[in-house]
Amino acid sequence: MKLHLTALAAALAVAAFAACAGCGGHDEFAFDELDLTPAQDEFIEFSLGKYTIPIPLVQATMMDEGLKRNRVEFSFALYALVTADCEKRLAHQWKRYEGKVRDRIILVCRNVTAEELREPELATLKTHLTDAVHAELGAQCIRRLLVTDVVTRKL
Repeated sequence: MKLHLTALAAALAVAAFAACAGCGGHDEFAFDELDLTPAQDEFIEFSLGKYTIPIPLVQATMMDEGLKRNRVEFSFALYALVTADCEKRLAHQWKRYEGKVRDRIILVCRNVTAEELREPELATLKTHLTDAVHAELGAQCIRRLLVTDVVTRKL
């Protein structure tokens, strides 16, 4: 049995050496079309407006006190990243459905929690905003949403 394992190990070593025999040459590397294509499409920022929304925050405190209610004002600018070929289509959709989109964005923000507002990148809020915008404007053109100029202050 040991003889067969030794012979098998020797055969594997020879096969591995034979497979690497072609590895010694230094062929010049050639780029194919996939390597030469751009990594990303060029995106255009399409403004979905500026918002200043009062948000009621309800937080549970100690059992004796019950619920603590606060309000904050959440201000931000919202942009959709789109490709150039979709910009006109999105502009038409925005003109047609701007009121509905703004209502959905306000509704999403008014239901945000204090923890979601404390997230460094507002990831959860962006996900909910993306769902709301896609529901009204479609998901075909909008690659991602950008939330900028964020200011949160107590009321």
